[in-house]
Parts: sequence; C-alpha cells; structure tokens
Amino acid sequence: MVIGQLPPFALATPGFRFRSLASHAARASLGGDREVALACFISARLIAGMIPPVSIAPADAVTRAAGARQWLASLSVPAPTRTAATAAFDAVAASDSRAATAAIRMLIEAGGTRLDAASVGELNELLSELR
Repeated sequence: MVIGQLPPFALATPGFRFRSLASHAARASLGGDREVALACFISARLIAGMIPPVSIAPADAVTRAAGARQWLASLSVPAPTRTAATAAFDAVAASDSRAATAAIRMLIEAGGTRLDAASVGELNELLSELR
C-alpha cells in the first residue's frame, strides 16, 4: 500500500455541505442574524436535495418542505427572509428548479448584510449548480 492511499475497505471522508452557513449561524449573535443564517442554511439544504446525485423523492420533498415551513413559523426573521425561505420550501415541494433558483436569489438578496461573504458564496455556488 502506498503512503497516503486508503486501503480498499476504508470509507471516504464524508463531506459537509454549506459549512460556512452553518459556521456563520453558530457564530452569529442570538436573534436576527442567527435566525437569518439558519433559514438560509435550511433552505439551501432542502434545495440541494433536488440536485443529483441526491435527488430526494417527491413525496419526501413535500414532507420535508412542510416540516421546514412549520419550523420557520417559530422563528422571528425579517419579512424578506421569511418570504424567500417560504419560496424555497414551495419550490422544493413542487420539485421546481426554476422557482428554487429564484428563491436562492431572493435569499441572497434578503440575507444581504446579515450573511458573511463565504456564506453568500455557498449560496451562489448552489445557484450555479441549479442552472
């Protein structure tokens, strides 16, 4: 076996998508900034489930979107962020990638000054994957 090469029975290191959004949410102060980051994170995770190779089943997408909608109702987020996240959940439930693209754009715009550059970069990356 070559040094640095994994043995054939080893598992690959799992990747964690949206690391910057999660990290930003963890560092943000309680209240608005944290809740905006969390709403963006959950929306991005749901939309990423629409993209192959993940591609969650439509019935599961509807269930997850409904749960996310209920979760969002418990948060105190600004109206533009709530509207954008709700649009993302609706897009996931409908399996509509065009609406998901518009929702990500709305999230980037709504998150504006409350998100750091790395978090916005992850949302832009997701946006380019949807195209």
